[in-house]
Amino acid sequence: MTKQERGMMAGQQVRGLGAKKIISIHALLEWAFRRECARLDFAEDGESILGYGYASMTAMILRHEQLGCRIDGGGRSEPHPDADAVAAAVSALPEARGGRRMAVWIAELARAGAVPDWMPDAAPRVYPVETHTNRYGIRAKTEDAARLGAHGWPMQSRRNRKGQIVQEAVLFCPVSVRPTVADIARARRSYLDWWGALHELRCSFQIYSGLSSFDVSCEMPPRAPWLKNVDGELLGG
Repeated sequence: MTKQERGMMAGQQVRGLGAKKIISIHALLEWAFRRECARLDFAEDGESILGYGYASMTAMILRHEQLGCRIDGGGRSEPHPDADAVAAAVSALPEARGGRRMAVWIAELARAGAVPDWMPDAAPRVYPVETHTNRYGIRAKTEDAARLGAHGWPMQSRRNRKGQIVQEAVLFCPVSVRPTVADIARARRSYLDWWGALHELRCSFQIYSGLSSFDVSCEMPPRAPWLKNVDGELLGG
């Protein structure tokens, strides 16, 4: 019996087990990559890896369903045929949705059971640019404010203990603010890109209902979890 025949037989056996399970696209990805240990397959034949958007992803799912699961070897059991179909669809993400880079990121997050870090606790804080250590501990380094030009302060006159007038520099501490607004915006833009790729996959699996054990629901992770109303409820679901 060939590999393709074994794969098709496995798919047929699974189909006979009963009704399909309703599952979200996020849960389906975690099942495929975390539980079934499916692997991305970046084919170089120009047929499956980049494709041309919506139709190519659906065609890739169809192709994998027809071939059944592949044997990776290495002493582990084969992934479920549906897990292979999920991995194939992720591998075929179009460049408009991030291509290979996004596919690898989706798989890594699914294996970890995580979502992108959109910096939920990102409160900008002030840090000294440089520090030094002395007998009193760690202290921020200071500089002469005169170097700031029009925005600084010139040296100031004061009378020392001997009653003499001396010129003394006005010191300031250079600081940086982290994370910056740009850092937070970048993290949230990446989250939205990830969400958009999941939406693409969800629509593809809903249009092509060829998974043997699952039907993909409309449920999605929050689109913008940082948007909340006055009661703390998500607005970006």
